[in-house]
Amino acid sequence: MTGSPHAAHPEIPGYTYLRELGAGGYSRVYLYEQHMPRREVAVKVMDTDVAGSSASRFESEANLMAKVSSHPAILSVFGAGVSADGRPFIVMEYCPPPQLGMRLRQKVMAIPETLDTAIRIAGAVETAHRAGIIHRDIKPANILFTVYRRPVLADFGISAMTGPRDTPNELRGMSVPWAPPEQLVGSSNAEPATDVYSLAATIYAMLTGHSPFETPGSSEGVYELARRIVKDAVPPLGRPDVPASLVRVLTVALAKEPSGRYRTMLSFARALQQIQGELGLSTTAVDLYDDGEQDNPDRTLLDVDDPEATRLGVFSRVEEPVVVPADPQPAAVDSEEAARPRPLARLLAGAAVVVLVAVVAGALYASHFEDPQPLATFATLPPGRSDPLGGTVPEPRNLQGAVSANGQVVFTWDPPEDEWSGDYLYRSDVAGQENESQERTDGTSASLPAQEGTTCIAVFSRRQDGRTSEAARACVPTP
Repeated sequence: MTGSPHAAHPEIPGYTYLRELGAGGYSRVYLYEQHMPRREVAVKVMDTDVAGSSASRFESEANLMAKVSSHPAILSVFGAGVSADGRPFIVMEYCPPPQLGMRLRQKVMAIPETLDTAIRIAGAVETAHRAGIIHRDIKPANILFTVYRRPVLADFGISAMTGPRDTPNELRGMSVPWAPPEQLVGSSNAEPATDVYSLAATIYAMLTGHSPFETPGSSEGVYELARRIVKDAVPPLGRPDVPASLVRVLTVALAKEPSGRYRTMLSFARALQQIQGELGLSTTAVDLYDDGEQDNPDRTLLDVDDPEATRLGVFSRVEEPVVVPADPQPAAVDSEEAARPRPLARLLAGAAVVVLVAVVAGALYASHFEDPQPLATFATLPPGRSDPLGGTVPEPRNLQGAVSANGQVVFTWDPPEDEWSGDYLYRSDVAGQENESQERTDGTSASLPAQEGTTCIAVFSRRQDGRTSEAARACVPTP
């Protein structure tokens, strides 16, 4: 993205300028050599022609990144300051090219590397969510690789905080090919499901070389692309080596409605771990925030404006036992349900949405595979919506199913922990949609009528205080 005329790179004591790396939004990124300790670093510098609220966002970016940058899959931040000519800057880890977007222009990724990369990034995003941060611009260009070839999530550039609906100016950092429908039409505030969708779209690109709704070689405009994202079913991957279970997981994560997706990034990561187990691959650990108080139910979200709230705990490597369900039949991506008009599709048809897309179109589509240094956006989770840092409720264990003699599919599971005193909720788990009808049981089994092709169930543990777990899921082939 080209901006307005800007000053030359700043002189920063203790650093020697090497070259410019890229630009985006309200800042430019340069390569410097740090004198002590001696190393190459990326320095993000705010443009001189930007001030006011953008300056405040730049400062907030440094503070918020400091909360999560010690995660092994998040770009490290080494420091921040203000140059002699008054420009704020952030000193970050330098990751040499190519980033993921550049790699995918040359060659798609094998399934094992795709799953490994996605799970590592999912752990990074889950950690950000637990710190109250929604990234809102996950895409291949924002996934860099360290000198040790480990993926790291980059570009936590700020453009909006949660609260009232974002304005067009606050959406300028959004990248249309990777944005979920609700972000395109401005129909909801930032939530974890936003990042779930964008990571799923990125996984789709790892497997195909392009985002889900782009047509390679096409010169279509941003409005047509946005329309397809909101209205059309997810196109087939076109790769016979991709297992049906991965197709199903991506279909759920790319659901049009946020409520139809995985509720947390951790549950998405666990679904990907389950596929690794199904394929006989080593399970990639999910690195999660752990400050030693995970079992305290009275914990609250970090106050992102609290200067004393920058203490980080250690990161736990979570390698959940993988429960491998029976092999499901291929999920029909172009299903009748997926093609059915949804509330978001009707929103796009409104004149207000046309105005929204038109206002931001010029800035949105520029952030793509080709961006040398794209800007991301993220927001804080609204207080009171959830308690992601509080004690979690464990899922039912060893969920499995079988077809009974009467044609019903009987699923059984084990309690989530010893001396469990809660009950369970369960429902038929239909790929790509959220089934609102839930049944309750005190036992550890449930029966569902057989569905054509595959019958799936989602089972939740529920404590006596009403808190519920993430869903444990399993499928049984029912020809």
